[in-house]
Amino acid sequence: MKFGFTRREIKPVTKEQEEEFSKSFEENKVGAKDKFAMILAAFLTIVLPCLAVLGLMALVMMLIFGGFG
Repeated sequence: MKFGFTRREIKPVTKEQEEEFSKSFEENKVGAKDKFAMILAAFLTIVLPCLAVLGLMALVMMLIFGGFG
């Protein structure tokens, strides 16, 4: 699958990279509260702006095509 402006292939994650990632989580003592904070931050910075843009686009389309009366 090509991705991004450069259309480069996404490299699959190897088992070594997964192990290194989980090992770094354990070394830095990332707890449940930290994981929750990371998920919440991702939600606030990715999901909510996308929903706002889609909502704004829907509102503009409704205004253009007479959805309000």
